[in-house]
Amino acid sequence: MYRAFFVDDEPLVLEQLVNKKVFKECGFEIAGQSTDPENAVEKIRQISPDVVFTDLRMPGMTGIQMMELLKSGGGNGTAGSVAEFVIVSAYGELTDVRRFFISHGFDYLIKPASDHDLIAVLNRLSDRLSFKPPKSDFISPSKELNEILAYLQDYSAMRHTLESISEKWNINPNTVCNLFAKHLNTTFIAYLTELRMKHAEEMLLATDKSVKEIAYVCGYNDYFYFCRVFRERNNCAPTRFRAINEEKHVKAAGLRGNKL
Repeated sequence: MYRAFFVDDEPLVLEQLVNKKVFKECGFEIAGQSTDPENAVEKIRQISPDVVFTDLRMPGMTGIQMMELLKSGGGNGTAGSVAEFVIVSAYGELTDVRRFFISHGFDYLIKPASDHDLIAVLNRLSDRLSFKPPKSDFISPSKELNEILAYLQDYSAMRHTLESISEKWNINPNTVCNLFAKHLNTTFIAYLTELRMKHAEEMLLATDKSVKEIAYVCGYNDYFYFCRVFRERNNCAPTRFRAINEEKHVKAAGLRGNKL
């Protein structure tokens, strides 16, 4: 089961949300809860949940500010949280929603969140969490590169650029290029593309999602560009890649049946 943490400054509202049966039914267990966002920050860092459901407007810190603080690590050397964040709020102002998604929040629900809406979000969360790329075993002598690699693997679907990565780590873009060339013998773009393509291949084999859905989950808004990149890597279209592997499984199953 995936672990969910809940934050809301209203105890009754928090209790009602935590006690909803849909979480367990969709494969999510309650990892913790808090009515104080500052206290929640420390608990979330300790527990490392898969997803955080939080209110927006709370005393001392908004849900968005809490998310940004946790994702950044707080500037004190703490590794940033890789949890997904879902806002559950009575407020839906455009500026808040826009800032939330710019900061890479997962979804934004308006209170009172119905079971139907929660189930839809939880199912999408399961898809995202199930197919987050595995951690790389590679460790380079460069602390900065190791942090960048871990970040890219956790957030491969985000719209990364060389400039956005260099800005996040406050280093020159040329330095990022040199790190990938020196320690991985590749480029930043080539590494990210490889990561996304492996993710796409896994989803094509393990799910029945459409190619367009997989392209989006893997960080490609342009379906046709995704198909072109995939074809260049695999010498076939995504649909053909899936069909070939399904044929292999059918043949393998037939061979096993004949032996029996």
